[in-house]
Amino acid sequence: MAMMEYTIEGITHKVEYDVFDDELIVYLPDGTTRTTWLRGLTIKTAIRPHLISYLNGQKVRHEM
Repeated sequence: MAMMEYTIEGITHKVEYDVFDDELIVYLPDGTTRTTWLRGLTIKTAIRPHLISYLNGQKVRHEM
């Protein structure tokens, strides 16, 4: 397992991931996973939408 850091809206988030052949498995901070076929994408590019989606979901839950 490897780790990558992203800074979004001034907050640094750490995301762990694995790559098996062309399949990327992203481990989000709450323990859930997301998978993506890389098909030429960089790992960093492929992880970012999953993290942003996760963070937006967390934001909505806190606003309710």
